[in-house]
Amino acid sequence: MAPTGIGIDEGEGAMETTASGGEGLPAAVAAVEPVAAAEPAAPADRLNVSAAFDVAGPEEAPTIVFLHGTRVTRAMWNPQVAALTDRYRVVTVDLPGHGVFADMPFRMPRAVAIAWSVIDRNGGRAIVVGQSLGGYVAMELAAAHPGHVAGLVLCNSSAEPRAVARRAPRTVGVYLADRVGERYLGRGAPVHAGGPTSAPAPRATNGWLFKGGYGAVVTALRTSFLPRLAAYPGPVLLVNGADDPLFRRAERTFLAACRDGRLRVIEGAGHLVSSEQPEAFNAAIREFAEVVFTTPASQ
Repeated sequence: MAPTGIGIDEGEGAMETTASGGEGLPAAVAAVEPVAAAEPAAPADRLNVSAAFDVAGPEEAPTIVFLHGTRVTRAMWNPQVAALTDRYRVVTVDLPGHGVFADMPFRMPRAVAIAWSVIDRNGGRAIVVGQSLGGYVAMELAAAHPGHVAGLVLCNSSAEPRAVARRAPRTVGVYLADRVGERYLGRGAPVHAGGPTSAPAPRATNGWLFKGGYGAVVTALRTSFLPRLAAYPGPVLLVNGADDPLFRRAERTFLAACRDGRLRVIEGAGHLVSSEQPEAFNAAIREFAEVVFTTPASQ
């Protein structure tokens, strides 16, 4: 395990806060159900996982795996691929209900199995970066398979989905309305393999909507992710856009749950921080990766 107190200098337009150690976790962590047993990776063996990810960068370089958010595909990470492949092996993945898996219902065990399989095929250990939905998948993955996760970067996923639904019921309501339109009228935002959706989610939904993912909403609303985060022993970087209050609401609680955590708030960005402020975001990823991959895993 990496030592506590990972140092990342503050970048321009960003604020950073540190938390380290696992003692004195907030009551919210203890009050929810414990982490379930690790889900097997077997389901991914029956899928064409090789078509669901792209790899760029030096073959022997440390690996960073990127898990996208809702209503987009692995192509959302193109700015990160362009910026980080000079030193890192960058792997971008499509999750169920998106990209090449657009017609596959989202199930959390399946998403975890796909991510696990991709890491296993690309060196066996990686920093995992997750945006929104991808961040929740990353927490589940890290709790179930901590040995495969060198570090976590959780972007705009510092809130329990059930709390988001309580505070923004329109998020779920608009999604269900979209689902009806897609199902019965043939409408809905298209998802293209290897490329972003042609119609992004309405701003009011804060990026929570996506095609083919009714199961993800149900799963997320039934799951408490703080115990997943607290169970992971490695270093964590929380990256949030300053203008994303809905998914920042519990960032201090999420930070306190980390064994070894940092919080980076990037000004001038909302829910899609990686594309709205790519330079600041890429700098944060690079600085975190440099420390994680130069720290002995046994420490």
